[in-house]
Parts: sequence; structure tokens; C-alpha cells
Amino acid sequence: MGFLSTVVPFAVAALFFFLLSLRSSAQPLSRSQSKTLLRLPRLLEYPPVLAGWSNSTAFCYILPTPSLSVSCDAGRVTGLSVVGGASGPISPAFSSDSLFTTLSRLPDLTYLSLVSLGLYGPLPAKVDRLASLQVLNLSSNYFSGAIPPELSRVFTLQNLILSWNLFNGTVPDLRPLSAILELDLSGNNLGQKFPSLSSSLVTLSLRNNSFADKIPANLASFDQLRRLDLSFNELHGLVPAFLFLLPSMQYLDLSENRLTGEVPANSSCSIDLSYVDISNNLIVGRLPSCIQSNSSNRVVLSSGNCLSAVDLGFQHPNTYCNQGALAAVLPSANKISGSKSNLGLIFGIVGGAICGAVLVGLLGFLIFRKMRSAKDEEDTRNIFEKTNVGKSFVHVAPRSPPDARHMSPTVMIGTLGLEPYQIFSIEDLEEATNSFDPSNLIEDGALGQAYKGWIRDGSSVIIRCLRLNHKLSRQSLLQYMDIVSKLRHRHLVSIIGYCVANDSENTNTIDAIFLVFEHVSNGSLRFYLGESRKTEITMTLTQRVSATIGVARGIQFLHTVTVPGIVGNDLNIENILLDQTFTAKISNYNLPTLANFRSNKLGSRSPLTIFAHKEDLGSIDSVVNGEKEDIYQFGLILLEIVTGRPPGSNAQLDSLRAKLEKSLVDKPASLKGFTDMEIRGSSSVDSLSRVVEVSLNCLSKDPKQRPCIDDVIWNLQYSVQVQDDWASNESFNVQI
Repeated sequence: MGFLSTVVPFAVAALFFFLLSLRSSAQPLSRSQSKTLLRLPRLLEYPPVLAGWSNSTAFCYILPTPSLSVSCDAGRVTGLSVVGGASGPISPAFSSDSLFTTLSRLPDLTYLSLVSLGLYGPLPAKVDRLASLQVLNLSSNYFSGAIPPELSRVFTLQNLILSWNLFNGTVPDLRPLSAILELDLSGNNLGQKFPSLSSSLVTLSLRNNSFADKIPANLASFDQLRRLDLSFNELHGLVPAFLFLLPSMQYLDLSENRLTGEVPANSSCSIDLSYVDISNNLIVGRLPSCIQSNSSNRVVLSSGNCLSAVDLGFQHPNTYCNQGALAAVLPSANKISGSKSNLGLIFGIVGGAICGAVLVGLLGFLIFRKMRSAKDEEDTRNIFEKTNVGKSFVHVAPRSPPDARHMSPTVMIGTLGLEPYQIFSIEDLEEATNSFDPSNLIEDGALGQAYKGWIRDGSSVIIRCLRLNHKLSRQSLLQYMDIVSKLRHRHLVSIIGYCVANDSENTNTIDAIFLVFEHVSNGSLRFYLGESRKTEITMTLTQRVSATIGVARGIQFLHTVTVPGIVGNDLNIENILLDQTFTAKISNYNLPTLANFRSNKLGSRSPLTIFAHKEDLGSIDSVVNGEKEDIYQFGLILLEIVTGRPPGSNAQLDSLRAKLEKSLVDKPASLKGFTDMEIRGSSSVDSLSRVVEVSLNCLSKDPKQRPCIDDVIWNLQYSVQVQDDWASNESFNVQI
């Protein structure tokens, strides 16, 4: 059955591409281009996705998959995408120069994507021989050294993605790339100067690098820029007010930098600006009215600064930001050298003064860094503070009951960049599932049937049929779909559309609703952990915690997308799925049920009842308990990503908790004895301690002592920072 569900739709697609190819070009792939493709498996050291390539392979007719696609036109290769799952660099025999020499023999390439293949070494200057490239994606590899300036001569480039490699040094001048729309250099060690870029950009991501410059004023001319992510750098200076007002800006992330001063109170915001994160900088004063707080169409994150307004989350005292601002603008050595003079006395005085100033400044800077480190530790410890063994470590901030909280109808974190919501016809779904062929049926339970299918754009989807045991009016349908349509988020297996089936005799009532979900096919989180691992890919501690941060953001969304929130979400590690980029997504969350939608004992159609398919959530207390139950289940997931093992029975869990609590109090270094072997030698004790603390607090037997999801996210992000800092200084911090 599973075999047929895969073969049948792809067979239809194969026939379509075959006929299309005959129509567009009767020319076979040239012999020279076939030979070039046949060299690739050896150069890439035989990734499984290229297994089976031979002289008889019809490259232009290979069915595209998420892992492999080849595009041709008039007997020439125009596109190549290979996605692997390498957990480290391939062998020392690999040569990036040989690879790009070979690829240059495909001069008509417009699309080249070589992702997660373990490629390493410098990116050769001869990349400019691929003069027709529009898309170049080399993400999640181990390329190192400088980005070659020759890349700026590939004038056709529209999408340049070099994220999560080991590139360092200054970014070359990319202004000649006048057609570029997307530039993603995140997750490298580039810096310190902010790069020179083309104003044609729509998406720019420089996060997780070493840029230590001011945000340049020329960004004011980037009228098409929609998404700007400069987070996790060392940028300093004022926050430019024009960023909020760029006409196309939707997503702005400046968090985790050294930005200082006040944002001008009279600053305005673009009407399309949906998400702003300026958290963990050194910003003081009050924010402009357009970003002072969250609204129905704008999410603003501003904690970790020194802002004076209330309701902005955790804020430092002003002295913290004043000291940090002084440290952030310490002059570099080349700027503090005194002017030369022929007068020895003047030279001596000036030089002595300068040297003295530098010494005092450096001393002050070191003291400040020490104070800041201590302050950060104190600030985080006041959330997760050690007490007696067996008690919760957490101080939980009081929260107003769910029906009293002001929650945004759509918390925008992670909702940007999703495909538009669609309304399908029943014919669309019949085509996608081969007329609901039984071979495509993957579930038949109390909540209805679910089918796997392929929609016209080639995407794999899951189609869930909700049969009604009562008639539903169109007015009720609109109310129902208004709520369901909000359940779209980067960290949820999202609903991408729906279809309604009318009563054949009465078109005003509905027989069934079909909900169309994205299909996430890269396995569950457990698939990559410890004893349950079913792949050679090993996730690092940072990758594991980052995945759980994604889960936490999904929970945060569910708890705030409606008032009151969606709770009781049956969270377990098997329901956390990973996509091809290892983005974590929650599946099987608490979908509203139509049975509860029609009647409501509280007298209104409220989410309090329509999300109650597991238990009666028709009261505020039940919603609060549901939130805390989600937090508990999240704690189990967090524990498993550290230990690599399922928690076991309640007795086993209690025993493990007691041992972990004792280790935290007596000897944190002993935590490594409980850690998954795959990450034991590459993990910071401080980072592990923080993750374990968060997990144990989530698992508190007293629901009132469990932390809120916002505190959980904050502390896990802190853990990632600690781990990354430790890893970057590993040669100076020997961990056993």
C-alpha cells in the first residue's frame, strides 16, 4: 500500500514531464553533458541520492524529489539540486576546485543547489565561470576561507545562499549583483565590516556572524527589502529609524547585538511591518508608539534592553546599558594611534596619554564584561534558581488568566514566508489522491480519514476528511474556518488550505470538510537521537536545543493564537517532525472538532469548547491546566534530547529526576554521565546545566511551579549562546 501511494502519483508526474519534454525539445542530453553529470557521484563521494547513475541514465527524465532534481532545456542541463544528510566533512580526497571545474562544463546552469553534502575547502574563484547562474545554494556544508570576489561577476544571480558554512573574513563588494533578490550568509564567521550590497535585495540574512559595524545609512534606499535579519552579531551604534519605515519591510530582527541609544520617538512604521525583534541590545528610553507593544498585526520583542516603558518584558537598569554602550564604542587600535610629531616632548605626552587611555579603557571593558557576565548569570538565575532537591527550581512570574490576557489573534513569529492559504475544489483533491484511492489512505480513525496526495505544484500533502454527523450551515463553516485558517506557523505542520463538500440535495449545508496539511517527510525528532537513531546523521547539542526552541515557539503560538489559547496538544517526541532543513514542526496538535463547534454550554462559540476533543476544556481553569500539561510534555521532550533515551516509566523518570537534581546541586560536570554519547564530548557543561534545569522545572509535579513558555524560550536561547561561545573558544576551555 505504501509502495503504491508513492509510485502512482509519481508515475502520473513522470508521464507529464515526459510529454512536456517531447513537446519542448526532442534533443537528448549531449554526450559531453552526460559525461559531466556522471563525474559528479565520484567528486561528491557517492552520496546515496546519486546511487544508480550510469551511462544508461536518462538524466533529463529523472523524477524530481526533495533530494534530487535535474532540469534540462534543448539538450542542455539548466538546473541541478542535490541534498544530502552529511554529519561532517567528506574525506580529505575531496577537491572543491575539481568540483567547480567539472560544473563549469555545464555553462547553461541557472540553478545549482548542493546542500548538506559535507563539502569543504575554499569556494574557488572559478565559480564565475557559471555565468548563467540565477540561484546558487551551498548551505549547510563546510566551505571555509573568504567568499571569492569573483562571485560578484555572476551578474545573473538572484538567490545566493551560503548559510551555515565556515566562511570568514570580509564580504566582497556585492553591489554589482544588480539582479539579486535573496542573500543569506547566516551562520558563518564573516565580518567585521558591514557588506556593500545591491539595493535590489528583498531578503537579507546576516545572522550569527561577527559583524561589528554600524548599520549603514544606505539601507534607506533598499525599497524592496521585506525581510532583514541581522541578529547575533556585534553591531553597534543607534538603531536607524528608517528601517521601520522601509516601504516593503515585513520582518526586522536586530536582536542580540550591541545597539545603543534611543529609537527616535517620532519614528513611523511601514504598514506591512509584521515582526520586530530588538531584544538583548543596549537600547534605552521609550519606543516609538508603532512598536511599543504587540497589536493584532504586529509582533514586537524588546526584552533585555533598558527601556523605561512597562509591559516590555525583562529590562536591565539604565546603568547596564550605559556601561555597555561605552564598551561597544571602544576605539580600535588603528584609530587611537596619535599623530606623529617631530617634537619629542609632545609626542611623549600625547603617546603616554593615549596609552594610558587605552589601558584604562581596556581595564574598564574587562571589568564591564565581567560584571555583565555576572549580571547575566544573576538575571537568569533569578528565573531558574536552585533550591532543595525535589522542589521546583523556577520562580514563575504571575500570569493573568487566559480570558483576561490581551493576545494577538495571530502571533506573527514564524508565520512569515508561508505559502498563501488556498481553497481547493473536490476535483483538485481527487486528482491529488487518485480519486481517494485506498492505496493513499494513511489513517482511518475517530477523527476521520487521512490521505496522502500530490497537488499540482508537485508538493506532497496530507488531506484529512472530517465527515459530519450533523449538518453545518455556511455561517458556522465560516466561523470554523476562520479559526482553522489561523493555524499556520513555521513550527507547526500547517494547514495550507481546505475544501468543502456540499450536500447533494441541499447546497446550503455541508457534508464534509477536507483540511489540506503540508507533508513533513524527514522523520521525527526521535529518529535522530541516541538509542532510537535510525540514520547516520548526528544532531549536535546546539541543533537539538534549536529544534526544541522551535517546538517551544510552536507551543507559544498555539497558546496565544486565540483567546484563550489552544492547549492539550498531545506533545510527544514522535509528534515532532523535521523538514528537509531540520526545522521542527508539531504535528497532531489540538485541531478544533466540528462536533463541539455547533454547541457551547457557555453560550457562545468560543475556542474554550471547540478545541476540546480530548477533554472538557470549557473553563478557564481547564485551559490553564492544559497549558501546564503542554509544558510538562515539552519537558519530557527536552529531557530526551539530552539523554538520547525515552524517559521510561514514572518510577524511572522520578529516579532520573532525582539524580539530575543532585548533580546540578553537587557537581554539574557529572551531568555528562547522563548525556547522549553522541554529544557528550562536544557539549558545554554550563549549556547542559541550563537545558537540564529547564527540563526539570517543566517536569515539576506541581503544575503551578512549571514555567511559562516565554521563560522556557528565553532560557533555551541563552543555553544555545553559552554552547556557541564555548565551542568557539574550545581551544581555551578544555572540557572533559
